[in-house]
Amino acid sequence: MNKLAIVFVLLLTANVFGAEIEKNSINIIVDSEGKSLIEETFFVLFEDQNELNLFKEAIKENISFNALKEFDLNIETRIEETEASISFEEQPENNRIKLNYSSDKLFFSKNKITFNEFTLNQKKFSFLESGEKIVFPENFSLRFVLPREAEVKEKIIPETLVFSKTVEWKGPITTDELFLQYSIEKTPEPIKIKQTKIELNTKEDGFAVISEKYFFEFMSQDELDYFIETAKRNGSSLSSWFVFDNRIFPHIGENDLDIKKASVEFVESGLENSFLSIVYENESPLFIEKQEKTGRFVEWSFNSKKLNNFLSGGIIIIPENIVLEISLPSNAEIKESNFGAVNGLIVLAGYKTTSKINIVFAVKENIAPSFNLSAAIQGIVSNRDTAVILVVILIVVSFTAYFKRDSITEKIDNFIINNSKIEAGEKTEINISD
Repeated sequence: MNKLAIVFVLLLTANVFGAEIEKNSINIIVDSEGKSLIEETFFVLFEDQNELNLFKEAIKENISFNALKEFDLNIETRIEETEASISFEEQPENNRIKLNYSSDKLFFSKNKITFNEFTLNQKKFSFLESGEKIVFPENFSLRFVLPREAEVKEKIIPETLVFSKTVEWKGPITTDELFLQYSIEKTPEPIKIKQTKIELNTKEDGFAVISEKYFFEFMSQDELDYFIETAKRNGSSLSSWFVFDNRIFPHIGENDLDIKKASVEFVESGLENSFLSIVYENESPLFIEKQEKTGRFVEWSFNSKKLNNFLSGGIIIIPENIVLEISLPSNAEIKESNFGAVNGLIVLAGYKTTSKINIVFAVKENIAPSFNLSAAIQGIVSNRDTAVILVVILIVVSFTAYFKRDSITEKIDNFIINNSKIEAGEKTEINISD
């Protein structure tokens, strides 16, 4: 046995090591999911070079917590009771023992719609508790390096500076609470659409008013509140709604230029019944007038180009959870249809595929109404503006007739004389005898 080994055995037996922990720090690197890589560093001061040499010899084969305790170094993981990688770094002034381990329980996470929120688990730092206080010793520091995309909340307890997403506390500090919270923005997950109901209300001229209703499956009040705020921000802008969710757009139309008079409204009615409504019309008709007419009937045929958004490989596909309801005018008579109809309503519910939609209906032509003088006069009189104009005209005519009454009377007398004839046979001489 060499001399160094003998000295080591003697010192170990006597337990007279004088190594001390001069100061210590904890450095924590956090990722975007709240998982933490923890590095605890203990700055160790050995009594002399011999003790340092003995320590290096003792850990040459393997460094462990038990080996550290043999040198009266009470070093262990303080945040998590777990295995750690132990290393020793010899420095000219400070010799360092480092513990490296990980934890996924250092932060409480809460998933919001547009961000994830992370809050420090204060209980993991119970080793700093002293009575009802949390005490940072003078020789202790705690540092967090947060993700680059993190947004640190303004309220940090105890107060400290935040630099380059780094939060650090240095003792001595005494505080009632240890609080650190940050958030990371995220792209919201699309809210599930339970059903899209598309109503095509056909008018007698073949055009239609189209209403699309999107019924969402809101999983929480937070989702609903988020959607309400989105609705306020997007308003009636179809492009904004499409950017928000590319499933929201006018489905009926030959192309984008075929859309007009579009309005968007979110109808709030709780988690189950709230829906988004798009109401619009097309530049071209939903039903095209057929050139051939049957007597006094006009026939209209469905314009299949209106379903271009449902066309795939020459097949019309109505996806699952989409319902198309085509309502015909009240006076329409269905002539042809490859789908059933009830009271002028044709329903196409997905999932459905078809090569063609053939719907033809007929509407009886209106006969030009007869002129009703009494009704016309009544209509004129009932209109206030027209009645005022009529009274003014009557007043002007009356004044004119009054000032020209002599001339008018003379013309009337002449007219009567010129147009009166006394037949000769009608002249009879009457003799009166005494």
